[in-house]
Amino acid sequence: MAWRLCIDQGLRLFPVVCFGSVVSICEQGQKIRKKDFRIEEHHHGKTRVRVLKVRPDENPVTMNEYKVQTTLWSPKVYEKVFTKGDNTDLVATDTQKNTVYVVAKRTAARTPEDFGIALAEHFIREYPILTKVEVEVEEAGWKRYSSDGIEHNHSFLRVAPERDAAVITLIRNQAPVIVSQLRGMTFIKTTQSGFENHLKDKYTLLPDVTERCLASELSAEWHYIPNSSWGGLSSKSKPINYAAIRRSVRASLEAALFGPAETGHYSPSLQNTIYDAACLALDAVPAISKIAIDTPNLHYLPANLLKQVGESFSDDVFIPTNEPSGSIFCCVTRN
Repeated sequence: MAWRLCIDQGLRLFPVVCFGSVVSICEQGQKIRKKDFRIEEHHHGKTRVRVLKVRPDENPVTMNEYKVQTTLWSPKVYEKVFTKGDNTDLVATDTQKNTVYVVAKRTAARTPEDFGIALAEHFIREYPILTKVEVEVEEAGWKRYSSDGIEHNHSFLRVAPERDAAVITLIRNQAPVIVSQLRGMTFIKTTQSGFENHLKDKYTLLPDVTERCLASELSAEWHYIPNSSWGGLSSKSKPINYAAIRRSVRASLEAALFGPAETGHYSPSLQNTIYDAACLALDAVPAISKIAIDTPNLHYLPANLLKQVGESFSDDVFIPTNEPSGSIFCCVTRN
């Protein structure tokens, strides 16, 4: 359906059918609404913009695939787009989409954080009308293919469902605020996990257990101390190494969840384990001000039905289910 936009105050848009096609007629007349009310908040942007950045001149070839969402604010100016149908100075969502590819071309775009900062700075620099920009960048996981222990020069395998991400908020004349994220880190411990001594009343059916499977699809996000440095990595000439910080945070999560490779360690609850993980991350990365960890349960229930068919359950057969699910969240701050 093709529409012609009428932006003059007091005009209204009418769709009509003419000879089998849809056309539009702008006619002077009454507005559709009868009364104006105050807009409390408004913004506009582009979602699900996918881009693949390949660096063919590097040896081996490197690449990153991103999904980008951009959101722009100009409260006083852009309000007329809603109230008067006046699109003057509006940065169209198609323009925002095109900008993603332009900035990918002009920058290295090696991490979600660096790419998001470059995009936000581009919008603020190019469009003085904007007061605030938010850019969300999610990276699709790719791992370099290896053959006989040798990494391939230019081929990769998809890693799912884990994704790296970042949200950058940039207000004009202020420093960007970066929030790094890890999404969908799915794990399972097949032993050394329990849950006991919880409150029990007439509604409680869950027994104490000292042996169970512990599994979750973990998501985490961490904020940075303004003007912080970590290992000499923060300055105008040498920006923060977000990739190195991400590796350190992930290593902290793994250490708390799993423990030593040979023996592991016992988890008395998922709550206790993710608090340990947050504390390890804050201790490992001084540039982080706080970290939040969300761990919805992925339940693997003992297959007690085995007893009904003449078999026994020996912590060896489980029934996977994720609905309903426990929801465990913890935000830990340095201060």
